[in-house]
Amino acid sequence: MLRPDVREAAENADAAVLRPEDPSQLDHADRARIALRVALVNETPSYADSVAVGLDDAEVVRDVERWDELPEATQALLAHCEQVALDPADAGAEEIAELRHHFSPAQVVTATQVAAYASFRVRLESGLRLVADAGDGPASQPRLTIEAGAAADGFALSTPEQAFPSMRWVSRVVPGGEFVETLKLDAGVLSAQTLLREAIMTGHGALDRADRELAALATSLINGCGYCTAVHGKRQVELSGDPLTAVVLAEAGPAAIADERLRAVVDVAGALSYTPAALGAADIRRLHAVGLDADDVHDLVAVGSMFAWDNRLIMTLGNAVRS
Repeated sequence: MLRPDVREAAENADAAVLRPEDPSQLDHADRARIALRVALVNETPSYADSVAVGLDDAEVVRDVERWDELPEATQALLAHCEQVALDPADAGAEEIAELRHHFSPAQVVTATQVAAYASFRVRLESGLRLVADAGDGPASQPRLTIEAGAAADGFALSTPEQAFPSMRWVSRVVPGGEFVETLKLDAGVLSAQTLLREAIMTGHGALDRADRELAALATSLINGCGYCTAVHGKRQVELSGDPLTAVVLAEAGPAAIADERLRAVVDVAGALSYTPAALGAADIRRLHAVGLDADDVHDLVAVGSMFAWDNRLIMTLGNAVRS
């Protein structure tokens, strides 16, 4: 079970994203359509069924071959949000410009928030269900490790400052806009999202904060989010006092992490990054085998899920460059 503060913040975020009091930027039906598509491409039928309740055209949305029955704008919206869910690294400026033919900047932000939030939700629900049902049995095994401290190509590792440089973010939606300025186009969701992230990352939880940052780094590396990689790699080094592990992960990959506990944290966060189906009960049992209890694992699942949301926003709505 999630910590009470995280659970409350997640419930508030769900309402802000899918059932806002003022749905003028994007109506409730469009939000449900987006969440439905994200659930389907992530093979999460239980969440798909829950968001499809009351949606008149749910069966059309489920079947891509019937999308021509939908208005052109709705088709563009669903295509964009499916891209955000499946491959945010390729959802770039051209895709945003195409969406702008049909929607305002605020609507683009809201639609992307819904897709990114649904990406969070399917991972959270699937991960928590696995923790509850993991039971007894064999644990998953890591791949063969290589010597920690040696980059995969044989060259010396960078310093943390080199590996995690300062980055700035340039909006594709608001010309010249910063990240928060862009997300303020849907201030209600931004507020709920911020409170949820703070609860997950800095709240009083079971999992050590440095380990939460390591999970955020692992997720961001898998998703290809350079901005979050820099921010959370640097923060992991600061919180842990360990100048090596985060850099090893970023430059040599998970197989270079010799510590079994940290390696398991990284591997599970990485598996959840790809799709909820990539994480299995054996992975949860592996976490238990290296010393994490159920509360630790709940925190870890929440972190991995949160950065499925954050990474997608940062990668889709703008572009990160070195400061």
